[in-house]
Amino acid sequence: MSYCLNPDCQNPQNPECDRFCRRCGSKLLLGDRYRAIQPIGQGGFGRTFLARDEYKPSKPPCVIKQFFPQMQRSSNADKAAEMFHREAVRLDELGKHPQIPELLAHFDADSYSYLVQEFIEGENLLTELESEGAFSEAKIRALLADLLPVLQFVHENKVIHRDIKPENIIRRTCSGEKIGELVLVDFGAAKFATATTLKKTGTVIGTAGYFAPEQFVGKAVPASDLYCLGVTCAQLLTGIAPFELFDIAHGGWNWRSFAPESIGEELAQLLDKLLASNLTDRYQSASEVLVDLQHLPPLKTAFSQTPPRSQPPPPPKNPSFIARAIGGMPQMIKGTLLENFGNYEAAIAAYDRALSFKPNNADAWYKKARLCAEIGNAEEALDCFEKALELKPHRSDLWRDRGILLYQLKQYDKATSSYLKCLQFNPKQPLVWLLLSMSIKQSGNDKEAQNTLDQGLQLMPNNANERAAILWQAWEIVIKN
Repeated sequence: MSYCLNPDCQNPQNPECDRFCRRCGSKLLLGDRYRAIQPIGQGGFGRTFLARDEYKPSKPPCVIKQFFPQMQRSSNADKAAEMFHREAVRLDELGKHPQIPELLAHFDADSYSYLVQEFIEGENLLTELESEGAFSEAKIRALLADLLPVLQFVHENKVIHRDIKPENIIRRTCSGEKIGELVLVDFGAAKFATATTLKKTGTVIGTAGYFAPEQFVGKAVPASDLYCLGVTCAQLLTGIAPFELFDIAHGGWNWRSFAPESIGEELAQLLDKLLASNLTDRYQSASEVLVDLQHLPPLKTAFSQTPPRSQPPPPPKNPSFIARAIGGMPQMIKGTLLENFGNYEAAIAAYDRALSFKPNNADAWYKKARLCAEIGNAEEALDCFEKALELKPHRSDLWRDRGILLYQLKQYDKATSSYLKCLQFNPKQPLVWLLLSMSIKQSGNDKEAQNTLDQGLQLMPNNANERAAILWQAWEIVIKN
C-alpha cells in the first residue's frame, strides 16, 4: 500500500505501485524516492510514517517524519519548526553511532518539512514493560551498561537529549528475534551543551514526570539526562508510572517502597544518586555511573532473562573521528560489566562493537577469545587468540590462555608450544609450569613432564593458601579436559 502524505487528502490509501494519489493527485514518492506505507504516530506538531526506500533493490524500511502543526497559528509553531530542523542536525551528527538512528534525508516538499531516518526494528521499553512485566535487577543492570556508553557519546558531542523515557528506548530485533541492543531515539528535544548555552535559560522541554528539576527553568545539563535515565529505571523496575513513584509530601522519590525485596542495596544507592533532585548530589557524567556500575557485586544468578545474541549488530557506517576515538572504550567497559554479570553472549557482542571501532584492539580480541572458549565456541576462540597475538605477541597471558584452550581440545603438542612461549616472556609463573608438565605428560614424555613439574614446584609460594590456590587452578583446568 502507498499512503498519501497530503494532510488534507480524504482517502490517503493507494495501491502499492501508484506514483500519484488517486484522490488528490499528490505525488506518492517523497523526494522521488521514499514511499509512505502507513502512519505509525502523530503528535501536536508532526506525523510519523513507516516507509520504504524505493531507490534500493531490497526496498528497506525507513521512517518519515512530517512537520505538520495541527494548529498553524499556535505561538509554539515557530519553536516547533526550529526543533524539527534541529533534530535533523542532531541526527546528522550523532546518527553514525550504531545505537542512534541514522539520518537518511532532510528536505522540504509541498510546503512541509520532512525527516527520513533509519527504521529501528523492535519494540520500545514501555511496550516491553506492559507485555513482560517489571524488569529484574539483572535487566536494569544490562540496560544501564547498554545505554550509558550511548549517553557518554552523546554528551561528548556536546548534545543533551532532554527526553529520555521508556518510549524513546527501543530494543532492537533482527528478523523478529530480540538481540538485546538498545537504541536511543527521538532527538527532537535535544540541545547543544556548549559552555555558552548551559548558562542561558531556555525553553522547558521534556516529558512531565521524567525531566529533572533544572529543566523546569530551562537549564538542562548532561546530568539532566542521567536523572531521566534514573526515572526510567525506577519505572521499569517497579512497573509503576513516575507520577505515582514521586512523593509530593516529602519532595522525593519513593520507588524503593514498590521495588522487589531482592533488589540489591548497591544498585538502589546508584539509582538514588541518579534521581537526586539537587544537581550537586547527582552523578555528573555517564562515565561516573559506569564506574560505580562496574563495581556492583556480582549477581547470584546469571542473566537468564537477557535475550540471546544471534549475530553481532553491524558496525557503524564510516564512523566519525569522535566515534572512532571514544566509541570502543565504552563498549569495552560494557563488555566487562556484562561479563562480570555472567551474560557472556551480550559481552561478546559488546567486544564485537568495540572491534568495529578499533580492529587493532588486542584486549577486545583477548576478552572475546576467553568468552568464546567459555561458551564452547573453540574455533572462534582460537581465531580471536591468533588476532590478539598478531597485535601483542609478547603478552604471556595470551599464550597461557591459548595453551589452556588447546589442552582442553586435546591438542597437547600445540598446548606445549603455547605454554613455552608464555614462559619465554614470563618464566616465573608456577601455574604455567604445572600446566606445561601436564601437556608434556599427555604427549607421553613422562621424564620431561617430571622435570617440568619440579621446576614449577620450586617457584611455588611459601604461603599455604597461595599454594593451594595455584594447585586448585591447575586441577580445574585438568578436570575440564
